[in-house]
Amino acid sequence: MRRKLFREERGQMILWIALAAPILILFTAMAVDLGLIYWTKAKLANAADAAVLTGAKTVAYWSAKDGSVPAGQVDAQRYASDMFIGNFGSSTPTQTYTWCPGDPSCPANTVSLALHATTAVNTTFMTYLPQWARWTVGASSQATRGNLVMSLVLDRSGSMCGGNQSCHGGPDGDHGGDALVGAVPAFIQDFSEGVDHVSMISFASNATVDVPMTQNFTTPITNAVDALNFTGGTFGTAAGTNTGWSTTYGPPLSLADNQNNTVTFPTGSGVTKTVVYFTDGLMNTVQDTFNCPGLTLLNYGGFDASQNTSRVESLDPLHATNNDFGCYDAGGGGCRSGIPYDLAQDVCTQGGHPVTTFPSQKYGMQETLSRANVTEEAQWRAIYTANQMRSETPVPTYIYVIGLGNAITDQCTSAFLSSLANDPTGPGKYNCPGNQPQYNASLPPGLFLQVPNCPSTTCTQSLSQAFQTIAARILLRLSK
Repeated sequence: MRRKLFREERGQMILWIALAAPILILFTAMAVDLGLIYWTKAKLANAADAAVLTGAKTVAYWSAKDGSVPAGQVDAQRYASDMFIGNFGSSTPTQTYTWCPGDPSCPANTVSLALHATTAVNTTFMTYLPQWARWTVGASSQATRGNLVMSLVLDRSGSMCGGNQSCHGGPDGDHGGDALVGAVPAFIQDFSEGVDHVSMISFASNATVDVPMTQNFTTPITNAVDALNFTGGTFGTAAGTNTGWSTTYGPPLSLADNQNNTVTFPTGSGVTKTVVYFTDGLMNTVQDTFNCPGLTLLNYGGFDASQNTSRVESLDPLHATNNDFGCYDAGGGGCRSGIPYDLAQDVCTQGGHPVTTFPSQKYGMQETLSRANVTEEAQWRAIYTANQMRSETPVPTYIYVIGLGNAITDQCTSAFLSSLANDPTGPGKYNCPGNQPQYNASLPPGLFLQVPNCPSTTCTQSLSQAFQTIAARILLRLSK
């Protein structure tokens, strides 16, 4: 009789399952509870990130009036907390905020907001083990606001008041001068005194540095804007390739670049360099050196295409006043009185002959002295300098442009100002004098805003909105 070599094994799997089931259930329970813990921590971290970014972006301005907490932090922290709760949910974890400046441990010249948030997580399965029934999770985040170096370049030409130098509005509403006096002080309050650096340059027939680069800019710039005398032409250009321009009364875009470059920071510091350029017209004046007795530097140009097509005026950029011009008038229409220097007369000569040409940087040669040629040259020098500023290393310059009035809606003018800003959404290239380039994707993008309804009853409001739009762009770039 044959014996069985194997015993019956049926039922052993049930035994193994019975033995393993509690362990499987325990690990499953731990996985569920640990998943809840890690999900809560991730949600907490995302909410903290959103909160500090909001706080860093929305802190309006700083003031040491009370000697301790700068003004603006209270509102900014409230916005940050609202953003935190909006992302995390109705339950309110513990939020601990630390501001710089404000905390004794803050490094110098730093604007940042740090948040440490904690919350409790009640477990579902691990609650049967008292030491694991309640977990506390935390998350920390910090947003650092970069250092801002900014120059305002503001048009104070006569057209800003429509012939009325005092502006003060009228039956047709506010003029550009009224709007500028209202918009700029509100704009600069969006930035941080004692931390940011701001300067102001203004231009008409000449250009001046009205407020040199400073960290205490609110009062000086407010007073300087309020004191602007709106008169003269539109010397709004840049030096181009010319290295001999004056850093006191040279071309305004180059003055702005020079002011921005007076500020240095340690390697690795977060820095944003910006120029905000405002005008109500098309730049039509350049600056060059001529062989004039007692004077070598002259501004010349002074007319747009809608005006006299041949007249070219010249003036001493250091002592420019309204109608303080000489002129080269190829059309024979006559020149203004009170001529201090006249490019067409022997009082200012090149080699003993009247000046009928000027040194064109765009073409690298002497060009015929005419309104159209000078305006084209002014645009070329401006775009060239703007692109050089955008190409600077290690910190490039972002350029924002506001154009005011109906003249800005002209296709050629808007195309030029869009190119000056390197605005990717701008009107681009038209078949215009100077044939300005389109958006250059390899250089930092800016923004061009048009405010055509001036003078009008909505002029001040519209210009203020344009400045605030630019402020939002700058503040967004500062926060990281």
